[in-house]
Amino acid sequence: MKRDEIIPINIPIYNTCLWVFFGSKENCANALQKNGLSERAAKAFLAEVNDEQCDGIYIYNKEENVALLWVKKIPVTIMEYATLVHEIEHTVFYLFERIGIQHTRESDEAYAYLQGYLFAEIDCAINTLKENESSEEKKE
Repeated sequence: MKRDEIIPINIPIYNTCLWVFFGSKENCANALQKNGLSERAAKAFLAEVNDEQCDGIYIYNKEENVALLWVKKIPVTIMEYATLVHEIEHTVFYLFERIGIQHTRESDEAYAYLQGYLFAEIDCAINTLKENESSEEKKE
């Protein structure tokens, strides 16, 4: 796993996959195309993201059935992790909306479990990225 690559997070219980990307929106659009998203859909992503006003966003492309969590940079500080958690919350809300589960007192636990699962999976990927970059630096 390297920087500027899509990180696929499988969510087997809901039979879906979330693509996660850390980096510039331009690099994300390129990575989306490398992973099979059409050029038109990648351009639509670029048009939708205003990286001067936001540090992350969740986007779902219905035509190509792609769910994407984009965050401008790999989190290091508490505030950067807060941005990641904020975007994970949006991701969970819209994913559940897409599959027809409303956020109610009865479904609250499912929301919380999925949010925790996504954070743990993404944090594991972040740690792998950091370890890979650290070992690359040591080789140089």
